[in-house]
Amino acid sequence: MLGGRLVARLLRDGREVRGLARSETAALTVERAGASAVRGDVLDPASLRRAASGCEQVVHCAGIMGASSRVTPFASVNVNGTANILAAAKEAEVTRVVHVGAAMCLLGAHRPIQGADESWPICEPSFSGYTTTKTLAERLVLAAGSERLATVVVRPAWIWGLPQDTQAAATADAVRAGHMRLIDAGRHRIVTSHVDNTVEALTLALDHGRPGHAYFAFDDDTVTIAEFLGQLMAAHGLTLPAATVPAPAARAMAKAMDAVWRLTRRPGDPPITRLLVALNSGPFIVSDQRSRDELGYRPVLTRAEGMTRLADLLAALHSA
Repeated sequence: MLGGRLVARLLRDGREVRGLARSETAALTVERAGASAVRGDVLDPASLRRAASGCEQVVHCAGIMGASSRVTPFASVNVNGTANILAAAKEAEVTRVVHVGAAMCLLGAHRPIQGADESWPICEPSFSGYTTTKTLAERLVLAAGSERLATVVVRPAWIWGLPQDTQAAATADAVRAGHMRLIDAGRHRIVTSHVDNTVEALTLALDHGRPGHAYFAFDDDTVTIAEFLGQLMAAHGLTLPAATVPAPAARAMAKAMDAVWRLTRRPGDPPITRLLVALNSGPFIVSDQRSRDELGYRPVLTRAEGMTRLADLLAALHSA
């Protein structure tokens, strides 16, 4: 979702773009967009060297997402893959690497995420293998900077706005199945990141931003979880149910389910996870003022505009 949108934007800006593609289908998608495709994988250093050769800048968007508390399923791609990209970039004498981080790396500090900014430490929470490995990857990226290689991290929140949004699709499936429950009635306020606003920040980071620094990038204004999910579900033609679970009860259920899944080695994630509870049981209010001051970042779409555009894209997809 993010990489494809970024390729299109960079081409519109007149840049020459090369995309790493793991499959023939992905390679065709890259080429149809007007970019050059290089077959490879972040776990294949030789393919990364081929991809980086002759390039001036690299944007690292690849990663594995999920809600499991286990680190192992994410470490190879999110950590080792990032290390491979940095090594290839250095060998190719790339001048700048822009890495897609994650705002949720603030989770695990054992305090409400409110009034936060880049001065807050990023964490390795025991309840999220994804968040832990994104934190480890970011540390690798920022530590790899040198006089010859500038490294910058852009940290979006929930990236949304296209039909390919798997998180929104999972929420829609839960609503259709009658399983959807809000935590604390969805009253907590959060930040979000429309895909085009995230792409705007990444594009700016290719030419701006202090090496060795991270930048948050969000939509304008905060929104309650219930309002945001309600708008997303409306774009999918659904109504968000009002059913709710108190945060302490949700936390206890998630902890118990995590233990069962670990002991029985069940595949996939439990219906309710500790990461899901952490993201929905308190505020997540973070400032992106640094990106506005140093990158010149401003959202290109309001949340209302993004929701209207998403509804139109989903309607066109369903009518096709």
